[in-house]
Amino acid sequence: MDTRAQLQKALNRIEAYLPGLLDSHPDPAEFWPAFAGEADSILDGAPAHEQEWVADRLESMLNFHGAPAP
Repeated sequence: MDTRAQLQKALNRIEAYLPGLLDSHPDPAEFWPAFAGEADSILDGAPAHEQEWVADRLESMLNFHGAPAP
């Protein structure tokens, strides 16, 4: 993924998926590995200059949706 638009599309997809993921994995020990599987692929695919932006967006969506503390 090399453009911010592509990254934003991937982030939008994971944010749409997040409420269901939280519902299906209420235990933090189950939620975090499932979330990381999705989020890490986006973060790892982001260019170095976009990784901080992606991490900030992921943190914001987790806070917004009330994800449990790791």
